[in-house]
Amino acid sequence: MMVGLDAFFFFFVWLLFWTPSAFANTEKVIFSVPDTPSSALENVINGSNLDPIGQLSPAGSPEKLLLRIELPREFPTESAPRGVDSWVLLKDLKPGARYEARVCWAATTPSDFWLSVHSSLDSSGPSSDLYLKISAIASYYTINATLMENPEPVLVDIILDEFLLGVLPRSLLNVGLFIVVVAGVAWYAGFHLIHWLDGITRTGLKDKVA
Repeated sequence: MMVGLDAFFFFFVWLLFWTPSAFANTEKVIFSVPDTPSSALENVINGSNLDPIGQLSPAGSPEKLLLRIELPREFPTESAPRGVDSWVLLKDLKPGARYEARVCWAATTPSDFWLSVHSSLDSSGPSSDLYLKISAIASYYTINATLMENPEPVLVDIILDEFLLGVLPRSLLNVGLFIVVVAGVAWYAGFHLIHWLDGITRTGLKDKVA
């Protein structure tokens, strides 16, 4: 019966391992904030030429970590294979810290996104202020000629998430704790259930022998 217990434990370890890989209608980028201007990200842009659609910041209220907005999108072309670019200012980041930026959208608005993080050539701003570039294309087909010629904007949630100890996104902490608790309770219950069934089996064999 110990084989069954080992299989039960292996199943929950496998479940925990693959849980972070389950994503639906989400695109993300993970990056570290430069400690100094000299160690800036390779993707450098001129921030003074940009017109950000909004900003996110870990400082202050939790509302500053989420931006709900409609992003423009187009069908890909040779000159713009990734559609339309939008920019979000990431302010007051912690130097040396690790972050994750995510874009989430509804399945009813088929789209593809590409995310990248850039540092700015504008030396007057803090080195911890970065720019999130979001490129969006429409990925649907319809007989509606108007929608095929001019795709409607897509409603998205843009989320900035700091990594705890550089390992786990802060927003997933409660989910991670819940999974660990559920797995622990299930393992404990399964352990005693298997021993209970093992006891019943042994008793039945003794009765047959007798």
